[in-house]
Amino acid sequence: MPSAVSPSTKPVQEVAIKAQAEVHDAIPPAWKLSSTWLEISEHENVTLIPPKCGLLTPTQIQITEQTATELLAKLATGELSSVEVTDAFCIRAAIAHQLTNCLIAFFPEEALRTAAALDKHFAKTGKTIGPLHGLPVCIKDMYDVKGHRSTMGFVSWFDVIAENDSTLVRVLREAGAVFHAKTTMPQTGMMLETTSHLWGRTCNPFNVALVPGGSSGGDGALIAMRGSPIAPSSDIGGSIRVPAAYNGLYSLKPTAERIPRGGLRSPAPGNLSIKVSCGPQCHSVADVQMFTKVINAHPSAQFEPNVAPVPWRDLSTPHGKLSFGLWEFDGVVKPHPPILRALKQTAQQLVNSGHEVIPVTFPFDCWEMLVTTRKLFFQTGFVEGKAVLAVGGEEMMPGVKFALETFKTRPLSITELFACNTQMSKWKGQMAEWWSSTATTTSTGRPLDALIGPVSPAVGSPHDLPGYCGYTSVFNILDYPAATIPLKKFKISAEKDPKDTEYKPLPNPYDSMIYELYDPELFAAQPVCLQVMGRPFQDEEVIAVMEVLDQILNPS
Repeated sequence: MPSAVSPSTKPVQEVAIKAQAEVHDAIPPAWKLSSTWLEISEHENVTLIPPKCGLLTPTQIQITEQTATELLAKLATGELSSVEVTDAFCIRAAIAHQLTNCLIAFFPEEALRTAAALDKHFAKTGKTIGPLHGLPVCIKDMYDVKGHRSTMGFVSWFDVIAENDSTLVRVLREAGAVFHAKTTMPQTGMMLETTSHLWGRTCNPFNVALVPGGSSGGDGALIAMRGSPIAPSSDIGGSIRVPAAYNGLYSLKPTAERIPRGGLRSPAPGNLSIKVSCGPQCHSVADVQMFTKVINAHPSAQFEPNVAPVPWRDLSTPHGKLSFGLWEFDGVVKPHPPILRALKQTAQQLVNSGHEVIPVTFPFDCWEMLVTTRKLFFQTGFVEGKAVLAVGGEEMMPGVKFALETFKTRPLSITELFACNTQMSKWKGQMAEWWSSTATTTSTGRPLDALIGPVSPAVGSPHDLPGYCGYTSVFNILDYPAATIPLKKFKISAEKDPKDTEYKPLPNPYDSMIYELYDPELFAAQPVCLQVMGRPFQDEEVIAVMEVLDQILNPS
């Protein structure tokens, strides 16, 4: 079983035991793994266990290893029923939780009732109720689902039961989605790992000694384990893309204002400087396109506050030469050797396929931007979060504490906040001007079609080590759509990816720490993903470029 987090006080321990037992007890006895399968080694790859453990039939294995779009095509024709699809994913979700501790709530009976009602409707009318008819979907802890807990990993929020669905849950439910589980996230939601005193530690399925990323790490682990085909994760600094990368998944952080966000829990809901974005983690580019179109604010939630009702544009896969900007190093934390090799290999594959790759640097200091980003994350000095922790009698997790102390977090004055917002606007203007100016350097005469770069300086991280979000948070403060794409045939090896013993880490709080943790043996089983970035409100173009990249990098 995944290792536990030591609760800070006895009352916290009592609530944690109750919380975790409630999830375990929701798993029917027939779906529980024998002790043999729970004897997990320190670095085990548990993705190999579900097909072998004997709890899934061959048909259920086949169902759960299909993509969301493949399943929807069969649900729409009646080749598969919602009940049999939901049942298969519920069993596999139960297995996934026992091996990675990725759930805060599991409700298979409710899911199966919903699935049965959908099947009844289909049998009566011969029609689906929406584009997600019968598709099991997991949902992150911070989204309100009526009748279920919303804790954000806070002990004092354990008894918070949502009275209504969040907007995105409503949109998905109306589209025919079947909710079968809620997934873990870290205490406060502001870490690139997934751990809390309340729910314990979620582990990476490819190596349980590593983190699954955060804050949508429960989503990432469950989808990687094929316990759910897709999830609407959330991201304010990398919380979709880092879990997707650490778990080998496709994902998209859309332009924030294109996706409805009503009903998302937060200890500081009034922070509008850097907006949270909601988007999919999943198993294919087709899934990314399908799901993002469904959750796009127009027309499903076009009058919700703080969204832009931009109609979705169906674009075909681009033909002809594309120009890519290659962003290898942000000047703050040097990526590990496998990531640098993956970028160089990708660039060569693109050139060999007739495209253009141009090395780029950004027109601003990425460390200065990260410092401002951190100020805008915690404008009040995190007083609301500290108050929630105090009510529950729990200690702040080390990852949150490190970030607050490293960036000397304190409440901003109105003057300081305005200065940060002004600087953010300045960077947006600089980036827009820079991107447009690349038309003078490309051979196509157009500005760069997309950027490719690291998601993180590492392909994973041991538990309890502070994460570096600089490669992702830059696109949150700019509010640019950014995606992940796995390199399915790329394998890390000590021979091809030796440690760079000549590198001298830069004098900042992260570079030396990230450099020292690199060990090709530790990360040998980890997937490798790259980040793909586009311009604001051009989410459709990013997905279209992902299709081109996927055809080149992951040929069938």
